[in-house]
Amino acid sequence: MRIANVVLNDFTRDNRVLKISATLSTEGHDVTVVALHKPGLPKRERHTDSFDVHRIGLVMPTRVFRGGLKLVELAMKIAFGYRRFDAWHCNDAEAFVIGLLAKLTRPSLRLIYDCHEFESERNGKSKRYLRAVGWMERRFIRFADEVIVVSPSIATAYVERYQSHGLGGVQLLRNVPHKIDAETVKVTALGKGRLRQALGLGSDDFIALYQGAFTINRGIEELLAMSGKLSGSRIHLVFMGYGKLQDSIAETASSSENVHFQPAVPYQEMLQYTKDADVGLVSVRPICLSYLYCLPNKLFECIQAGVPVLVNDLPDCVALIDTYGIGRVVKGDEPQSWLEALMAMEGETPTFKAQVKDGLARAQSQLNWEREQHVLLGVYAR
Repeated sequence: MRIANVVLNDFTRDNRVLKISATLSTEGHDVTVVALHKPGLPKRERHTDSFDVHRIGLVMPTRVFRGGLKLVELAMKIAFGYRRFDAWHCNDAEAFVIGLLAKLTRPSLRLIYDCHEFESERNGKSKRYLRAVGWMERRFIRFADEVIVVSPSIATAYVERYQSHGLGGVQLLRNVPHKIDAETVKVTALGKGRLRQALGLGSDDFIALYQGAFTINRGIEELLAMSGKLSGSRIHLVFMGYGKLQDSIAETASSSENVHFQPAVPYQEMLQYTKDADVGLVSVRPICLSYLYCLPNKLFECIQAGVPVLVNDLPDCVALIDTYGIGRVVKGDEPQSWLEALMAMEGETPTFKAQVKDGLARAQSQLNWEREQHVLLGVYAR
């Protein structure tokens, strides 16, 4: 099958799109990732995982044409340029809208709607935008051959909202990483791992790791607010990633011995760094339904790296923690709540890490891409 995996970013950090493309390619499908071009990136390349990457550039100058017209140009280029493919894997609502345009010109085109979030309930989007997404889904979700979501609660919400609007089944495809390999285990077993080496931390230092996007309402502000009270303790708060709050993190790190900034590392190396932590932090604030129902990548990455977790009171995250017995739940979003939870876990270490070892091993064997990809393959088999 000839598949266009459409994503409206530059495809430099989208691990979900990467895993899906590699899996489908391995199964013999002809896969092309259709993404956005940015200066410094090749417009066309062959990925090492045996799929093509096409990045679409725009010719309308930003100073002359408004964003709406540039979006029309983008939609037309993708819709008409790739409408002859057998199927489109549409990542998020914007790509699905372009897929609908392509299907209008070629009705036999199959559309897979992959919702990376609760699309009409996302953080950082205007009310007008979210209403538009909800309107679009109510009227057009019936044209999706399959709908994929990332958490059980979002799956339930989509069925409740859209079953009466022609929605068929909803498939749960969690954004889990590949199963950790023996070489990664070996790296840390030899002593100080890559994260401690990079930051100059000792084996007795207690690392609380936040990894992922540095953006608003992910709990970063609260973690930074309480970081001053870590002075004199062996707790070290480490932020590994990138994003709009990077300057605030770097500024705090420059003035605090207990706060550290580690730039984002390549996806293939990430778990080698994650495994060095004593606890992983999932501090997403439930300010919208998409965040309340989330199952963040970092949660599964910590599990696969064998690191216990501290999570906000988010239902799907808590259910997973309870199922495997691999962490603690922080009650409340205030800085003091996180400080108390971190100090309590530090006080229980290393006993706590020994207690969760079996649960983490069980979770690692069940929550990995090698198992999860069978959901994806089932979608394309149908």
